[in-house]
Amino acid sequence: VPIVGYFQIDTLNTGARRDIPKDDMAGMLGTWAGIVAYLGSFMIIGATIDAVTRERALGVTAWIITKPVSRLSYLSAKAIGHMVVGVVTVVVAPAILWLLLTVVLFRGVLIGNVFAAVLILCVEVAFLSFVNVALGVVFRSVTPILIFSLGLWFVPTIIPSIQSLDWTVYVLPAYLPVAAIVAAYDPSEEKRFVLLISLVSLGISACVFWLSAVIFERQEL
Repeated sequence: VPIVGYFQIDTLNTGARRDIPKDDMAGMLGTWAGIVAYLGSFMIIGATIDAVTRERALGVTAWIITKPVSRLSYLSAKAIGHMVVGVVTVVVAPAILWLLLTVVLFRGVLIGNVFAAVLILCVEVAFLSFVNVALGVVFRSVTPILIFSLGLWFVPTIIPSIQSLDWTVYVLPAYLPVAAIVAAYDPSEEKRFVLLISLVSLGISACVFWLSAVIFERQEL
């Protein structure tokens, strides 16, 4: 995105490090956030759909539980481990490289917007990681986990199109990518939307994970 913008966006000078209008810079940041948010969601879903089912099928889970490790600790380690790996590989590392490249090519980079978008993207990774680990407790194979995960992530985006339900845009985790784009453009403009959807998403993922932990305690492995 920065390289394309470097050659296509109208600049205010012709030096090696260019000045561009603030709106164009915000647009470039929004494009970056959207790419990471949507492509990253597929990557996180693909990486976590077998987080529990594979070890269960191999008997690893049953063996681990025989050790002095609680079932809650096992699930928590799975979810937190995938979340940390996802945050580092999908969000933080690419963001650092992207930011360095952008700073080299342009002046006036909206660094605060970048950090705001990164925080929302981290919330997205956390939500998907914890929910997919929870789904691994309910389902014993990858296919239903994949179907439910994709359905929970994309189908709810049609709900706010119903006029009486337009308020749900503030509480549906499926709109976290939109929140990341908004944060990249101008986090102060829709601060209520960005903050509320982040808190609600974290709350939903915590509740789903807690419920799965309760179910896991009663399951035969």
